[in-house]
Amino acid sequence: MCGRYQNALEPAELVELYRIQAEAWGRPAKLPNWNVAPRQSVPVIVRDGEGRRAGVTMRWGFPPIWVAREGKDPFNAPPLVNAKGEEAAKKPTWSKALRERRCLVPSTGFYEWLTRDGERLPLWFRPAVGRTLTFAGVWGPFEWGEKAGWPCVAILTTAPNGDLAGVHDRMPVLLRPEDEDAWLEPGADVATFLHPAPDGTLSPVEVNRSLNSREAEGEGVLVADWVRGGG
Repeated sequence: MCGRYQNALEPAELVELYRIQAEAWGRPAKLPNWNVAPRQSVPVIVRDGEGRRAGVTMRWGFPPIWVAREGKDPFNAPPLVNAKGEEAAKKPTWSKALRERRCLVPSTGFYEWLTRDGERLPLWFRPAVGRTLTFAGVWGPFEWGEKAGWPCVAILTTAPNGDLAGVHDRMPVLLRPEDEDAWLEPGADVATFLHPAPDGTLSPVEVNRSLNSREAEGEGVLVADWVRGGG
């Protein structure tokens, strides 16, 4: 977790809901996006040098720099899309970002999969109340080769709550609206945020098996073509 999520917000909604005061989006992110996959450009909220909330576009996933020692291009290697919250402060990939570069990753839910008779069956974990889920994120500039400077984002994860019981052993760190500004403060104690959301925060819904492909697009991915009953 979290390997695929959803951001069904229109750009204007994103600006209003997250109180974005400065827009420096850069490379455009597709919105709404019903199937956000690793390496895609995604909207992220940071705090700029004047203390304002700024909307920027980032690549989802940190490139694994160490593959360069094998003669491979890190930017095209499978990206590191999640940072395990309990360990991030001790990992070279995440430690500086966790101290200095925190961000909000807007979403309208995330996807996880059950397996039945060898088939992967997708579930959409949507907000039980309201429309949005805000992931705690960290970001950093890519620091290798010709793409140096590209901003990349990863989502922090923690232990699952009861809503994910039997589905996955991790979940994204979800921020309450009243916690968002504190998360964006570099000096805030990370440990206070690294806990599962309360049970009942999420509502799992069966969705379309076309989501087994990262290429699936459109609102049609929410039309369920399977049911959990009897499974």
